[in-house]
Amino acid sequence: MEEVQRSPLTGKRIGFAGRLLSCDRRLARELVQSVGGHVARGPALDYLVLGNGGRPMGDAAGRTLTEAQFLNLVCAVTTDTLPDPPELSDLVPARHAARLYPRVTWARRRSLAKHGFIKPVALPNGVGYRFGDLRVLRQVDEMLAAGLTLAQVVQRLEPALKGQLEFRFPMAAIKPKPRRISVRPESESADAWFDVGFWADRDRSSYPTAIAAYQRALKIDPAHVPSLINLGNIYYELGEFTRAREMYARATSLDGENPRTHFNLGNACDEIGDLLGAARAYRRAIALWPGYADAHFNLALVAEKLSSWSLARKHWERFLDLEPGSEWAAVARSHLADAKRAESARRKPQTERAPV
Repeated sequence: MEEVQRSPLTGKRIGFAGRLLSCDRRLARELVQSVGGHVARGPALDYLVLGNGGRPMGDAAGRTLTEAQFLNLVCAVTTDTLPDPPELSDLVPARHAARLYPRVTWARRRSLAKHGFIKPVALPNGVGYRFGDLRVLRQVDEMLAAGLTLAQVVQRLEPALKGQLEFRFPMAAIKPKPRRISVRPESESADAWFDVGFWADRDRSSYPTAIAAYQRALKIDPAHVPSLINLGNIYYELGEFTRAREMYARATSLDGENPRTHFNLGNACDEIGDLLGAARAYRRAIALWPGYADAHFNLALVAEKLSSWSLARKHWERFLDLEPGSEWAAVARSHLADAKRAESARRKPQTERAPV
């Protein structure tokens, strides 16, 4: 039997009123059950979670929680007593969002933030998300589960960002209808075919044309680095990370002086679980550009996965030197503190126990 994690809601009767925006009722029930709580109805509740349009009722009127407060409590595995609701934040920390939406990794959340789809708020120990962001993260998680690539997810979110749609989509996988660009270069040169690909890959619907053009350029000149890089970018956007890694690796072997290409290679390696390859690529990017903040950030994350705490600490510190006011600085400070604790624990000599 799976061990129940203890939280302030363990053993409590929890009710819900109104529509939940950050998760559906099924997930809410699973979250309550995962900490040993019970979903119930009626007035005899320990706590009532008020969703959109929900109203207090009966004896639970004085024990209401907002949806964000509920998420903070149910995601916080602790034996502490439940604080009064006013002391609970309406911002959901990133670590809780990671539990709710596991497919939306740190890297994907950073990408969504850079595109403007979410706006993390700096907290003392990381970043937090408001409800608008949670709705986006939920949709992204569902679309990724339905088989969409991150590029397809971004394509669907773009109209919503412009105010054309609400952040609510059917979960059927979307495959954009390819738009053919009937353009042929004036000459059969690699540069000419690269130009065709360059104009085609500005529109995701014409990716097939761009891929064909870059491949034609590489058939003419296998050492055409710009075509390798752009083809790698397309494969990465489509979620074909192994192919992306191959293109970036070929590009860096021909021209090893571009830090961004090494960075892209590191991202592709990380996506397929090649952590050592990712670390090497990020290190090379930093060697070429010591002020490459994103490379320091990603290398620190990879170092944590490898339990290389001294390396993680070094690059979290460097990232904070470069971007102390960044919205991700709070995340870096939290990870830096964890890395220091882990590094200290590892250095602490193991005391031998005397035989009893």
